[in-house]
Amino acid sequence: MPDDLEETRKEFRNLLAEHKRRLWTELREEIFSRNADQISSQYDIPQDLGEKSILDELSDAGLAVADIRREQLTQLDEAQKRVEMGTYGICEGCGERIGIERLRVVPFSPYCVNCQKGKEGPSKPPGVTL
Repeated sequence: MPDDLEETRKEFRNLLAEHKRRLWTELREEIFSRNADQISSQYDIPQDLGEKSILDELSDAGLAVADIRREQLTQLDEAQKRVEMGTYGICEGCGERIGIERLRVVPFSPYCVNCQKGKEGPSKPPGVTL
């Protein structure tokens, strides 16, 4: 059984590392493509306030995406620490094991499905039944 546990830990170490590499690659590509676009279009600055507003919105959206990726990278680092400490796969909310299927989909998740639902709150207004 200990070999099984070690194999599972190794699988998740690799999964976390691969997920982290992919996020860094996406973030680098986004940053470099944005900088290349800005350099190539620095003389094509819109004079119309509407155009400027649209470009500002697009820039803000790009920053939001970069911030989401940064947060995911932080969560991956924390998950890698949990693997090394031997607490990876244990829900930080209830202390129960997180399902392997969930960890394969969201490898940096510190919570089981039920605790995550509780953190996110209700998905429909109170009193509404489906």
